[in-house]
Amino acid sequence: MLWFIKDIYYSFPVQLFLLSLKRQQFLLLFWIFLFVIIIGKFGAGIGMPAVFLDPEYLGKVDYLSFALVGLGFGAMFVTWNIVLYILHSHRFPFMASLQFPLGMFFLNNFIIPLIFIVSYFTAIILFQTRNEYQNFYNLFFELLGFTAGFVLVILVTSAYFGITNTNVGSFLQANKKRVQRKAVRRVRFNQAMETLESNRVDYYITNRLSIRHTRTIEFYDPKLYQLVFRRHHGNAFIAFIVSFALIVACGFFIDNRFFQFPIAASVFLFLCVLMSMFGMFLYWTGGWGSTAIILFLIIANQLTKYDLFGYQSRVYGLNYKAGKEKYNLDAFKAISTDSIIESDKAYFLQIFENWKNKNTDPHDPGRKPLLCFINVSGGGLRAGMFSMAVLQNCDSIVGGNLLDKAFMISGASGGMFGATLLRELFMQKKLGMPINLHDRQYTYNVAKDLLNPIAISILSNDVLVPFHKFKIDSLTYYKDRGYIFEKYYCNNTGFRFDKTLNDYKDAEFKAQVPLMMYYTTVINDSRRFFISPQPVSFLMRPFGKNAESNGFAIDGIDFCRYFSKQNAGNLLVTSAMRMDATFPYILPNPVLPTDPPVSVMDGGLLDDNGIEPTFRFLQTFKDWINKNTRGVVIIQIRDQKKQLEPEPNEQETMFSRFVDPLGAVYSNLDNTQDFLTDQKLNYIDEELRGKLNFVLFEYTSDKEDEKAAMSMHITLRDKQDIMRSLKRVNNVNAFNRLKTLLSQ
Repeated sequence: MLWFIKDIYYSFPVQLFLLSLKRQQFLLLFWIFLFVIIIGKFGAGIGMPAVFLDPEYLGKVDYLSFALVGLGFGAMFVTWNIVLYILHSHRFPFMASLQFPLGMFFLNNFIIPLIFIVSYFTAIILFQTRNEYQNFYNLFFELLGFTAGFVLVILVTSAYFGITNTNVGSFLQANKKRVQRKAVRRVRFNQAMETLESNRVDYYITNRLSIRHTRTIEFYDPKLYQLVFRRHHGNAFIAFIVSFALIVACGFFIDNRFFQFPIAASVFLFLCVLMSMFGMFLYWTGGWGSTAIILFLIIANQLTKYDLFGYQSRVYGLNYKAGKEKYNLDAFKAISTDSIIESDKAYFLQIFENWKNKNTDPHDPGRKPLLCFINVSGGGLRAGMFSMAVLQNCDSIVGGNLLDKAFMISGASGGMFGATLLRELFMQKKLGMPINLHDRQYTYNVAKDLLNPIAISILSNDVLVPFHKFKIDSLTYYKDRGYIFEKYYCNNTGFRFDKTLNDYKDAEFKAQVPLMMYYTTVINDSRRFFISPQPVSFLMRPFGKNAESNGFAIDGIDFCRYFSKQNAGNLLVTSAMRMDATFPYILPNPVLPTDPPVSVMDGGLLDDNGIEPTFRFLQTFKDWINKNTRGVVIIQIRDQKKQLEPEPNEQETMFSRFVDPLGAVYSNLDNTQDFLTDQKLNYIDEELRGKLNFVLFEYTSDKEDEKAAMSMHITLRDKQDIMRSLKRVNNVNAFNRLKTLLSQ
């Protein structure tokens, strides 16, 4: 029995597996990263498992999409083996005598890939049957597609290395006239590849899947088999270059939907590049490999501070050549003086009057209208789809005039995807276009995948060579994943890419359409830009008579006034929406033309439900509202339940005691905002003499762990669950309450 265990231990597959565990933890991290994603232990809340288990290509999940993923995985499998072969082939000198040494290395290095593939196929089957309701027939062909793609890469690789690689015997046979003992002696001997460092191997698996005892090569000069291995390394390096070139080439076609390969395939290809880079560092630097990788990452990180290759993302329509605005308190104060604020308030009173005239019943002019505000929350495509569906229902139950009654729409991130589209459709309908606002196809258009094109841009363009450009009028910008997000949002929904803030300015002023208030958080100091074509300096700071003497801070900035020299009114609506939805890493943080430069991110960081602009409007114009309306209705649409039961505190480990205080700040961010919101709502209700009505719509699921992910990609099951949520008791009651309020 002991000899059997010993033979297994000294078999080639086991020795390769142990070698990876012992010496190549860097490369092993790639497998661990993929493994924890597919089993749902990492990124489940933002939909990361779905991109591997539900790969989409050209809007479909089928044989072709899985075949492309199989091609990507095959490329990663080959790259991983090549890197290990380059780094460690000298430890197994017996391979130099094999007919197909690299092929035998691939075949025997199967333990880690086999564990991953079995886990991956199991996860795919469970996910597809549970979330996409696939039958056995479809599942079989999807897995067959993955297998076909994987096998194709292996066959092509085998053909390439079968032609270019040789063993010691064939090398001597082909070069017997040139290879002499003196010539071999001239080969520089690499001390790091001495046979003294070789690993013992007694058995290996052949290409016929039989087990064979290893052959000795003691009769060969060590320099000779090192020469053979070096030739193999050169051929492998050519394969690296080809893989890298393919990824870079995809960056030239990021606008073409046929090159929007499944995210999983892109991730596998990108890991090929990372593995290749790490492998080259480890090979060229020897024992300094880990240090070299860390230094490279530090240097690369520092270089991205400089706008040399388009790394600094921008927003489109803003003129970056018109100079930079000083980003300091003096600049903020200059655009929020008392006189400017009073002027802007007077301007908005005319908008309120226009809204009042539109909503006053000519048959009953003494009856005051009800002022309506709409707030939508962030939450990726699930929030966008839920917001769109809820607003369509609300419009339907009040006779198709919800957006006539609404004064302003504000919100964060995903919710604004739906709200932006609905307002545009409403405006087109006002202009005479034959549009049915209640058509559910618009809802499903909002839910179409955005993650796939974003991921392709990250992997083939942003990280590597983001030098592709495009023009808007005379202004030139770099294409990055921000550009791809805006273009594909427009492609999915039919929204015009060239729509600017100013295109809505006149219609907003005349109260023909609701105001749309975007906002974004400044990373540098946590202020926020309020983005509207109308002048909104009164949102920037408190402006009571003692505000200045009390030292009340300026925490907001009127975007269009601040960037007036840069023609901020020409900002694309999609760029305003993107700034409001810049979730870290998924979308790039736009850099604005300020001195010093500032970057912005998701408006939901400070206000995830769009309520803050509403508060400030109600506070500013409470006197007009009390005099000219019979009350206020705030419709809040959020992608999660507002009041949750407190979670029990699990038994803490030493590590959790260290990270929990910081983690609690992030995980309880929504609760913190809600607690403050409710206090403000109560205060505003008193200011409005008890005439504030708050109608809440929540996306909830029967089981919390079955809820749609907060992602730019949602599954069929997610979409169905979102639509079912409209009929859940809490939302049915909210629809009935809204109908009662707006019908009074």
